[in-house]
Amino acid sequence: MNALDVLLRILKYVIMYVPALFGLHTWLYSKSPKYYFFIIRLFSKWRDTTWNVNIEIKLDELGDSYQKLEDVLKFKYKNSKYSRPVNMTNKKMYDVDIFKVLVQDDFQDGQFSRNIMFVSISQLNVTLNNAEEKLRELRELFNDIERALRPRAVSYNLDVHFSKGKNPFYGLMVQRLGKNNITHFECFFPISAIVPRTKDGGPGSNNQVRVFKEKLTINETSFDIVEETARRALLFK
Repeated sequence: MNALDVLLRILKYVIMYVPALFGLHTWLYSKSPKYYFFIIRLFSKWRDTTWNVNIEIKLDELGDSYQKLEDVLKFKYKNSKYSRPVNMTNKKMYDVDIFKVLVQDDFQDGQFSRNIMFVSISQLNVTLNNAEEKLRELRELFNDIERALRPRAVSYNLDVHFSKGKNPFYGLMVQRLGKNNITHFECFFPISAIVPRTKDGGPGSNNQVRVFKEKLTINETSFDIVEETARRALLFK
């Protein structure tokens, strides 16, 4: 058998089987969530995200809470670039590592005060390759802050903005329509659907994961749950 015969035979099998394989891929992509997210995860390493984290910390009194929080930041990032470009009575900003931490409170609002300290980390650029590392870093930071402040209650909000509108939750049909043709997109589902049990074996959260056209939002009272939810929702693990 000469080289031409071999080439023709290979071409014959390609013509026979490639359409069938492509058809199987299309069917699995549209019908099987596991296969769909496997493909998404396979190619999602090129997709960057921008995170905004907002925390409400309810305190009995403000006292030296700013100093305690600052001590946590200084200790955790003592080997990194650290500065405090804003230093007002009830508003401070800290530059630590690769992000900024804005801290404010409403204790000066009189009868409208809820005794809340607000902590915000905005415009944190995260790739899907280092998302787990960033989630772990944030969890450790927030756990240290909670131990230092001993708050009455804490609530966390994580907004994940998808780069260039590349929302991994768009289904096959939405992707075929094109993101520019989608004027509004919403998908709500309970956290317990993807995190059925907490780390200590307790029942999953009843709060919702909210997915919009260009971002995903998680609200919880424990950043441990936020971390696990984000891992499963973003990294498809």
